[in-house]
Amino acid sequence: MSPRIFHLIREHEKYRSSGLNLIASENYLSPKVREALASDLAGRYHAEWYGGTCFSRQIISVTEELAREVFRVNHAIVTPLSGNICDLTALFSYTSPGEFVAMLPFSVGGYPFGLERFHRKRVEIPADPSTYDIDVDSTLDLITAKKVKLVILGSSFILFPQPVREICQRIDELDQSVHCVYDGSHVLGLMACGEFQDPIREGAEVLFGSTHKTFYGPQGGIMLTDSDVLSDRLRCLHDIDIDAGIGLVDNVHMNRVAALGIAMEEILADKDYGQRVIGNAKKLATVLDEFSLPVLFKEKGFTESHQILLDLPEKTAEKFCHKLERSGIFIDIGARIGVAEITHRGMGMSDMNDIGELIADVYHNGSDEKIKKRVRKLADRFICSE
Repeated sequence: MSPRIFHLIREHEKYRSSGLNLIASENYLSPKVREALASDLAGRYHAEWYGGTCFSRQIISVTEELAREVFRVNHAIVTPLSGNICDLTALFSYTSPGEFVAMLPFSVGGYPFGLERFHRKRVEIPADPSTYDIDVDSTLDLITAKKVKLVILGSSFILFPQPVREICQRIDELDQSVHCVYDGSHVLGLMACGEFQDPIREGAEVLFGSTHKTFYGPQGGIMLTDSDVLSDRLRCLHDIDIDAGIGLVDNVHMNRVAALGIAMEEILADKDYGQRVIGNAKKLATVLDEFSLPVLFKEKGFTESHQILLDLPEKTAEKFCHKLERSGIFIDIGARIGVAEITHRGMGMSDMNDIGELIADVYHNGSDEKIKKRVRKLADRFICSE
């Protein structure tokens, strides 16, 4: 048996635990969540077609019950394999080939969803490139002119709540059938704690997203709604139906669902997590600004989410990302910084002073061994015992 992969896993774990993870789209998994991922469930089915699946179905049922409690909704679907599958579920549920879907452009942080691959047409929601603010009036004009069938709010670069209530109220006044959903992939963990915004109560028909970003579960997806009718429509694409044919999910990854359920239990006991994340993000942004880094949106208080965005040219941002990586600090090449993982590991506002100073040292002076040792020393204080 070759030990190469096992060796690489150990090297990866050593490498990542020795640094500070500020990637906005990642989080730390607790020992219990990881234990579920490595359990016997990883190779098992859930459908009644197979013997031995009684506990699998109970796990799905209980996880959905926990999700309904966490997000205060009537219906939860926990079987999607990813946030992208959730996007596809909404797309196939609400639109037909050739119809228009409105989303934010990538230039203001929109998700680069390949609508054209699925024979839908993308129209870009008008937004101010300097503030990322959505122009509600222009958005409604566009919806009307293009006969848009589906509006997907939410985005990948998301620092402030979006005008869900205003758009949904205006959509209701239109004399055409338009559906509005919210992709909360990045901010789902904040919403679970009652922070950032509340898309379902603000009028969105469905809230969906990835479960491994601010929400500290395994990689996967979840769909949430208060509508009985919509729940049935969405669920049919995830249930095994021999007569209608299999849709987007055949065999559920049972270890992932179990791990998600455990994360739901953990976040129910950790309701101030969202406040801590936002507080840390604001503090770190302030410290970076004081150290003369080009932090965007100072006039708006920098951020209301887990994300901080630096105003750097594309090539400069990429080089800065790699300089930080050599020091043991991990961000992405979009100059986006996230504090969800370090908050989940236990870091507080006083630690943001140290992290801001380390980032500033790399920004102004470059990477060196002294900075790397300081990063390792700080990281070592917060490696959870397993």
